[in-house]
Amino acid sequence: MVSRKFKLSCLAIGFAASVFILGCSLTMMLVYQTLSNIPGALEERVNLDNLTQVIVPGSADITFTEPGAYAVYYEYRSVVNGVKYETDRQPPSLECNLTSKKTGAKVAAVPDFVESNTYWTKERERIGVLIMSITIDDPGSYMFACQYREGITQPEIVVSVGPNFMWEFFNIFKKVGGSIIS
Repeated sequence: MVSRKFKLSCLAIGFAASVFILGCSLTMMLVYQTLSNIPGALEERVNLDNLTQVIVPGSADITFTEPGAYAVYYEYRSVVNGVKYETDRQPPSLECNLTSKKTGAKVAAVPDFVESNTYWTKERERIGVLIMSITIDDPGSYMFACQYREGITQPEIVVSVGPNFMWEFFNIFKKVGGSIIS
């Protein structure tokens, strides 16, 4: 009797494990197929070369091709035009905004310091941390301007503007999830 129960429970566990492994395998196949249909999706959107670097205080022209969440990153280690910038890890108090070149409307960058939302290059030549978020409703050309709140002009620091890496990750995850469910 005990032997029969043991065999039955081993079969049940084996069947459950097989179903689990099959489910994981199918999910991996679906994810792989979906990601292969979005070639370079993550690399294209989450690329440090897509960030526009600005020396603060200063400004730069930026063109946003899509509406969505964008970010301002404080680069406490950076290289701009061959010049190395290395500053304190704690971001200073900044005031940044975008001005639409088409309408003149201003879009304020809102504080969104997330110490753990950090990026760096392989050689650690550039290290940045999220300090502000921007939502673009109307894609197009904008003038990005950023200065110290206290009105000081030194030291010069580097901020970069571009896709919000965390939102981009979630958007790709959402696309993959949507494809799996469809």
